Amino acid sequence: MPNVKQVALLKRSVEEWNVWREKNPDAAPDLQEAGLRGVDLSLAQLQNANLIDANLRGATLEEANLWGANLEGADLRGTRLLKANLEEADLRWATLEGSSCIRVNFHKAKLKRANFDGADLYKANLSKTNLSEANLTRACLVHANLEKANLFKTRLQKAVLLGANLTGANKLKQHQINSAQSLDKSTRFPDYLMIKMIGENKWICKEIKNEIDEQDGDRMFG
Repeated sequence: MPNVKQVALLKRSVEEWNVWREKNPDAAPDLQEAGLRGVDLSLAQLQNANLIDANLRGATLEEANLWGANLEGADLRGTRLLKANLEEADLRWATLEGSSCIRVNFHKAKLKRANFDGADLYKANLSKTNLSEANLTRACLVHANLEKANLFKTRLQKAVLLGANLTGANKLKQHQINSAQSLDKSTRFPDYLMIKMIGENKWICKEIKNEIDEQDGDRMFG
């Protein structure tokens, strides 16, 4: 159960909440299972907050600071997170279906089994995240940064990967790339995958074990 007084303060005024956080830097916000559906929490200082299983469906968290927050199992469906900071946050098993995560900073976040079905992750920073078994079906990953992300069994069906950076991503497989909706010449891949564009929004993906030169790559594809 959440701290009732803290929930009431946050709902009443983000400005007052931020003043309280500034005056009490060592206080640990306990918002576990809090009902915050549809609440405007833009610019809220929620770093290190306990938001486990919180209901944030349809809430607005634009430019909110959620650094290191625990949102495990939280409901974030349809949430607006434009430019929010979720660096090192825990979103395992969280639901973010249809959420707007444009330019969100997820650097080093725990995203195992998180559900991003249909989410807008345009220019989101997903570098060094753990996205193992996460659902990115139909997600917009245009110009998103997934450098060195763990993509073990990550679902990418119909995902848009135009201009995405997957350099150094771990555990990414050929079938995952082939299930995506679109990518282009500016999409960057880890060096163990060889991609050849064969037409507009058409490609061949091959897995390779060792680094090979461009000429050898062309021979692979025939």
